[in-house]
Amino acid sequence: MKRIREVARLQIPAWPHILGWTWSMTAVTFGINLLSVMANHDPGDGVTTTGGVASVYGIAIGMATVSVTQIFPYALGMSVTRREFYLAWSLLAVVQSMAYALVLCLLRAVEQATGYWGVGMRYFSLPFMDDANPVLLLLGYAVPMLVVIHLGILLGTVHLRWGTTGVLASLTLTITALGLAAALITWTRQWNAIGRWLLDQSPTALLAGWPVLVAAAFAVGGYRLIRRATA
Repeated sequence: MKRIREVARLQIPAWPHILGWTWSMTAVTFGINLLSVMANHDPGDGVTTTGGVASVYGIAIGMATVSVTQIFPYALGMSVTRREFYLAWSLLAVVQSMAYALVLCLLRAVEQATGYWGVGMRYFSLPFMDDANPVLLLLGYAVPMLVVIHLGILLGTVHLRWGTTGVLASLTLTITALGLAAALITWTRQWNAIGRWLLDQSPTALLAGWPVLVAAAFAVGGYRLIRRATA
């Protein structure tokens, strides 16, 4: 474990850039959403949910991908094994997910305390999480973050293994598979059944349980790929 922590420290010089870009881009998207809502706000409109918090997760994917592709070659030159590198990055993913979740919980509290920024704009909070207890709320932000960071790491390992062509091919195949699945569900008229299944799930399962399995799948896939990756 000591060796894994030492390898994890290789990312420390990059953290100012990772944090700076992540939260500066989040601030920009927040500002754009706020200006848009203010321009169209009417006191009788109630609360508008923008879903803008998703941008934080999207940015995290890109940052994780870049982190892997930029630091992996250097790590190999420092005699770090592929296993040590991947376990270190997975450890960092857990720490980063919890830290970001705490920040998002704080921003959610500020959002609610200010009457949704004074203009009825939900940016960091989501309606289905309003009744969540503090622990579930934290997990509701942290576990999806863990999923997207491991997705970013997986994309990074795909790039290390097959380059840009591999990343684009993987994304194309994924989009195609999802499109065909959606078409099949529509053709068999199963959307209502899927909706009922989702409604039958507990908040814990939806916010933390199932996402953990997805994160684990991404982690296993990334580990298998990085074992064959070259600098």
